[in-house]
Amino acid sequence: MKRHRPLAAAAIALAALTLTAAGCSSSSSPSSTSSSSSTSAAASTSAPASTSASATASSPATASSAFGTPHKATGTPYVFGMINDETGAVTFPEARQGAIAAVDYVNDYLDGINGHPIQIDSCVGDGTPATAARCANQLVADHPIAILGAADVGAPASIPIYAHANLAYLGGIPFTPVPETATNSIQFWSVSVGDNAAAAVYAGKTLGVKSVAIIYFSNAQGESILPQITPTFKAAGVTKVTDIPLSPTSPDPSPQAALAESSGAQLVYVDIPNGCGNVLKALKSVGYAGKIMGIDPCGAPPVIAAAAGGAQGMYIASPFLLQGGSSSQAQLYLAAMKQYAAPGTLVDSISTAGFATVMNVQQVLSTIKGTPTTATILAAFKTGTHQNFLSHPYTCNGQALKGAAAICNDYYLMNQINNGALTQPSSTDWTTSKGYFPGIGG
Repeated sequence: MKRHRPLAAAAIALAALTLTAAGCSSSSSPSSTSSSSSTSAAASTSAPASTSASATASSPATASSAFGTPHKATGTPYVFGMINDETGAVTFPEARQGAIAAVDYVNDYLDGINGHPIQIDSCVGDGTPATAARCANQLVADHPIAILGAADVGAPASIPIYAHANLAYLGGIPFTPVPETATNSIQFWSVSVGDNAAAAVYAGKTLGVKSVAIIYFSNAQGESILPQITPTFKAAGVTKVTDIPLSPTSPDPSPQAALAESSGAQLVYVDIPNGCGNVLKALKSVGYAGKIMGIDPCGAPPVIAAAAGGAQGMYIASPFLLQGGSSSQAQLYLAAMKQYAAPGTLVDSISTAGFATVMNVQQVLSTIKGTPTTATILAAFKTGTHQNFLSHPYTCNGQALKGAAAICNDYYLMNQINNGALTQPSSTDWTTSKGYFPGIGG
């Protein structure tokens, strides 16, 4: 696969790119340098309660003050493979852009990984197993040092290929149970399972609701949450759960909104990664007046705007400190996104996951002497407790989330939409599903 340096081309390429079919491309990043205090700062650094994230990266601090002293990596690159879904029914281009921003920062300011610049060899997916498998085989043929997780809905088809090639799969957004249970996988948070479960516990135990309607995509990813989230709601005290499927290609979610309203639900849980704003707008249009919960993508500013007031008061369980906060890590993230990501890239949980994955990988792999191997990579992550960029510290002992041995962290903060902005009422009250979640396959 062709390799190129993203700083020279990322902004132009992504702005001009119209993806009509899944394809492989590769991106490397320039080097980075010496560590600033923000990279090793504890993940518990607080964010203000009422700060909102912006639609695109802004610059609350100058790049130089956020980045620290340059220390450019000049050695032989360490190549990491990546599949990211950027075409098809559900797309997440910001996941790769977040990773690119972190790679460029790390290579320019943190000396890469022990002097070796990080390079991303990427393949664009479309969420289908066939494309994921094709991309995985192409990445494996390039002999990367490991795979960086991104937004790969087709991971059930790609991860076994990585396992057969003896490659570790690190971080990203684990949309399905496969990356959460694979023995070659290390996950810094659980998305689509752990966050849903934590939200269910919050709904039952903190909000005290007894009836819930779940609007979800009628695809493999959407349906995979039901066996886990429904029992968790009930364990937390919810007595009635109504499942309402929505096609990912549906142009109008009004019938689903009407079903939710007629069900008498005290809370509607909107588990829609793309098109969430339309669902929220439809709920408002049918007169739904109960509580609303959503998943992280529902909190993106364009989604809130598209909801036309329907997002007001919505709760969202997030594994991240608020990206628009005043912590050193939030400032670093925003400055790097502005400096290195393609113009217009969303500042949301998806781009944060891409960025934080690279930051966590750089931190841990820098402790390995010599060239990292799959065995030393996995061993390094499974030793001790590690700081988690903009998130709760993680421990990869297989105990964080029941039945999901690859998940290293099961703590979430509850965000809320207030007057059109994403807020975080508390940066310290972490919610966990321990004791309520039945487990993957449980």
